[in-house]
Amino acid sequence: MNLAVRSIPGNFMLALAATVMLASAAYAAEPAATEDPSALAASFEKQAVDLRASADKHDKMAQAHRGGAGSSKVNHEGIVQHCKSIAESLRAAAKESDAAAAAYRTAAQK
Repeated sequence: MNLAVRSIPGNFMLALAATVMLASAAYAAEPAATEDPSALAASFEKQAVDLRASADKHDKMAQAHRGGAGSSKVNHEGIVQHCKSIAESLRAAAKESDAAAAAYRTAAQK
């Protein structure tokens, strides 16, 4: 197999991983800027919505590759598994954000 073709999915995955890490770092830094529990809850709620939207996009990419979208030289099954894994991780992170938001909502009521 052509080495250049094999490196495309690896480069794509590396770029995607970097994007996810940067987004996570941005979210992690955001709550520290305020100590208002209501504001923190709202921030975590927004984060959960964003994470679920990203998971949905990865599900759609997996579905497209499952159908063989794009080049026949691409390892579609590998991309499908990658996208499914990312979507699962994003949904787990969204659940954690929901839990943090709930905790801050409770703290705001006290």
